[in-house]
Amino acid sequence: MPSYPEFSGRVVAVTGAAQGIGAVTARAFAGQHACVALLDIDEERAKKVGGDITAAGGRALVVRTDVTDDRSVAQAIASTVAEFGGLDALINCAGGYGRLATVEDISIDEWDRTVALNLRSVFLCCRAAIPHLKRSKAGRIINVASISGRTVQVASSPAYGSAKAGVIQLTRFLAYQLGANNITANAIAPITTLTPRVAALRTEEDIERIASQIPLKRLAVPEDHAQAMLFLASDAAAYINGIALDVNGGRVMM
Repeated sequence: MPSYPEFSGRVVAVTGAAQGIGAVTARAFAGQHACVALLDIDEERAKKVGGDITAAGGRALVVRTDVTDDRSVAQAIASTVAEFGGLDALINCAGGYGRLATVEDISIDEWDRTVALNLRSVFLCCRAAIPHLKRSKAGRIINVASISGRTVQVASSPAYGSAKAGVIQLTRFLAYQLGANNITANAIAPITTLTPRVAALRTEEDIERIASQIPLKRLAVPEDHAQAMLFLASDAAAYINGIALDVNGGRVMM
């Protein structure tokens, strides 16, 4: 695995850090000696991830956070800064959806909940983090979008896909507006990834079918996305700004 010595001592906040891509990403940054804040509404699972990090000699802070609530987000970012003395990178991994849906059968409440979890959350977290990122020498925002925000050829939820497309456009606004402050903002667009949530939503036949459509002939694992985010947060990516990096094994070639 690549080594990024510049992360030593930098402060990274990861939303959705209790499981899946967020948990693996938090561990990856901690493995590069960053101080990591794990922001998740599932405090117990987040504590397990944080415990693993500290047991390995890293520094972790767990903050129970409802990423759809303005006050909760503001308190989480304030707690992170108070604990570690600043903030250098915000990684927005929180998101997801409850079921495969169509425009006809999705309820208004389900639409609103899904958009709030996947798009409102990114807006709230970025807004709270920006004043602190402006004081960093290498401010980074990395948002997790989705292949569902890039194409409608993948079965998903219309609310989820629309929200993730919004995440990509919000990332562009952030990149444009914050570049003068030496803050880069980028997104990754993962394909269906073997996480517990996906395993619960998809059958084995679904997983085999999806894998057969990918040139690499396998689904992604969370580590694939964590490595992409490590690179985008590193000094090596200092001039990369406003992109949506497709981490999909070649499933969609834009």
